[in-house]
Amino acid sequence: MRRGFTLIELIVVSALLAIVAALVVPRLTGMARREADVAAERLSELLSMFAFRDSSGAASCAIWLDPDTGCVALWTLESDPLRPTEAPEWTPDRHVQPVCMPQGVELAEVRMDGRPLDGSEWRIMGSPSGERPEIYMRVIADGLETELLLPPNGSSPMRTDNGVARERVRVPIDLDQAGMDREPW
Repeated sequence: MRRGFTLIELIVVSALLAIVAALVVPRLTGMARREADVAAERLSELLSMFAFRDSSGAASCAIWLDPDTGCVALWTLESDPLRPTEAPEWTPDRHVQPVCMPQGVELAEVRMDGRPLDGSEWRIMGSPSGERPEIYMRVIADGLETELLLPPNGSSPMRTDNGVARERVRVPIDLDQAGMDREPW
């Protein structure tokens, strides 16, 4: 009858555990960074949609932080078509999903026209007829600090990750200057 493990069995098990740990630990530590990257990308898309709705829509829109859930959502001021005489009400935009920060990811700072907004609840309103405010958001997580800046007349936010500016996906181009003024599109 055997009573224990041999030294060789212990060394083999220890080596296997070290190999598994070397494969798993980097993936787990990188998970928070990937989640922060996804959250920042979703916030960027929400800001782009806000800019689009604000510049082209007939209804007012706003970005709102829900104090109960901590989610950032796009809201619109709409009237009920069944009750056209009643005043319009703020409702969540049904085409844009709210952005909730995953665990370990924090929306650390939000500023509107340079003024910091309260961390518990805020609303940034646009106006279809006027100039919208400059919006700045900073998202932090383990190994990633992302800054989003939506200028008053911009269509999408400028993003910097750990101080390095990311290329914009949509870059405006002057077709006349690029020699493409006569090309079909």
